Amino acid sequence: MAGKAEFTPDEKAGCDLFRSKATHCNECHRDGGPGEEPLFTDFTASNLGLPPNPSLPFYKNTPDQFGYTANSDGLKFLDLGVGGFLAGPQNPNQAWAVMAKSFLRKYKMSTLRNVDKRPRADFVEAYMHNGYLKSLKEVVHFYNTRDALPRCKAGDPGEKVTCWLAPENPETLNRKQLGDLKLTGKQEDMLVAFLQTHTDGYSPPEK
Repeated sequence: MAGKAEFTPDEKAGCDLFRSKATHCNECHRDGGPGEEPLFTDFTASNLGLPPNPSLPFYKNTPDQFGYTANSDGLKFLDLGVGGFLAGPQNPNQAWAVMAKSFLRKYKMSTLRNVDKRPRADFVEAYMHNGYLKSLKEVVHFYNTRDALPRCKAGDPGEKVTCWLAPENPETLNRKQLGDLKLTGKQEDMLVAFLQTHTDGYSPPEK
């Protein structure tokens, strides 16, 4: 935006796609308009329809060495998102509790700044609220094809490529801004290239 960096052709094409009405990307991950900073989030909460991620240690309801069980519900546990927080005892302002129902199973819209930053190139990132998606390509492919591809079961050879697991929380699913964007594989890669430009190179000073 300051004219101090130059995109590659794929990064520029990805930027144009990001801002287009076809993808809806910057409706939630706002990239700066008049009077706005490019924070790449609108600070709202949404249910994107992610499948459950049973590989999370939290779902293993076996006691640890001290006899503590973090999740007695095991695989039956459902993360209620922002709504669960608003309805729970950790809510610092009970006046917000009346909004709990409208936020059930919705999760905070994270910023895209440094979304691909990692300690080394082979480090596997875990994306979304439960870490189900493991790369930016998977994230973009999910946004593009969540509703366009058939359902499958966990472990299916085509999982995350030619089919998707059913959403963990279908009741409050966001059906407006993702699911069937009709992008090509090349266009998905262009969006990934643009997202990778968000790594700013900043490292906090060591204490």
